[in-house]
Parts: sequence; structure tokens; C-alpha cells
Amino acid sequence: MSTIEKRIGGKITEIRIGKKWTQAELAERIETSVETVSRLERGVSFPSLKTINKIASKIGVPLKDFFDFDDAEVKDKSFERELSKFTAFLRTLSEKEVRLIHKVAKAALKVLRE
Repeated sequence: MSTIEKRIGGKITEIRIGKKWTQAELAERIETSVETVSRLERGVSFPSLKTINKIASKIGVPLKDFFDFDDAEVKDKSFERELSKFTAFLRTLSEKEVRLIHKVAKAALKVLRE
């Protein structure tokens, strides 16, 4: 698996979660299996451009969004994947909820670091 496979998979996950869709819902919309969606998101399988275009069309985002990467080198891929999933989750919340989660996380880390 190359970095590009992981990065595109992470983008698929991030965008899907941002829409509040499960892997099953995305799979149904693009007429494939949940296993295929899972493999794409984990970077185990590399989607064809046709598949990426189909996902973009069904989700309602521009195709270029799947290739919009931070140019910084990804050192810890699992960390970056978790960060992408967490960011996508936060985007589903209201501003008030995000602020509350931020305060709770800061307080929890303060206790852990003592």
C-alpha cells in the first residue's frame, strides 16, 4: 500500500463521515459492497478514477476534494487516519458542541498529564 492509497482512503472516510453516512449507506449509493468501501477507506484497495468520480457524484463533492492533501509528509499513518476521522466527526457537530468537546478534552489532558 502506498501513501496515496491511504490518503485517498482517508479522504473518502472523512467526506463520508462528514455526510453522517455509514459505510453501508455509501456502498448502497455507489452500488458496491460494504467490504469494498472498507478496503478503499483503509487504503487496501486503490479506487479507479471512475469509482472516485462516482463517489464524488453520489456524495455531492467536487472530484478534486479527494486529491486535496496537506503537503506535509505523513509520518504516522494510523494517527493521520484517526485525526481525519475525528475531524470529520467534529464537522457533524454544532459550534457549541465543538467548543464543549474542546473544553472537555483540554481538561482531560490536564488531568492525565499531572
